[in-house]
Amino acid sequence: MQAPAALLALSLALAATAAAVAAEPELSKTPLDATAASVLPKVQSAGGIEYMNGGSGTEGVDYMKARGKEFSLQITFSGRGGEYGVAEKLTVRRADQELLSVADAGPILMFKLPPGNYTVEATFKGVVEKRNVSVGSGISKLNWSTLRASD
Repeated sequence: MQAPAALLALSLALAATAAAVAAEPELSKTPLDATAASVLPKVQSAGGIEYMNGGSGTEGVDYMKARGKEFSLQITFSGRGGEYGVAEKLTVRRADQELLSVADAGPILMFKLPPGNYTVEATFKGVVEKRNVSVGSGISKLNWSTLRASD
């Protein structure tokens, strides 16, 4: 009769261990530590327009991608080899009126803009490049590839 008692004790120990493991949070579900959270991009506002600017590092890129559905215009700067780039300055205009300007822009920028046609100007190494973009009711994406974004 000792074998069934030992088996029962072993079964209870395994069940308790399984319950303890199941109660532990998964690594992927734990919140970011305070240092990582402090470097994530934050929603900012200029000229009444909310935007996010950043995306450096894996955590920043993943965070911005996760928040992307909140923004009507998404811009990503890339250089010659597809690497991310940063503009010295980015300006958004509508009908020749400057709506907002962002310094050290990128590599990912996201804006909450109403539907309409916009001109986006980015300065790379002192040279201004322009792109026209139309924002509709969904999400508009502008993948801005330029040799000037490369080192």
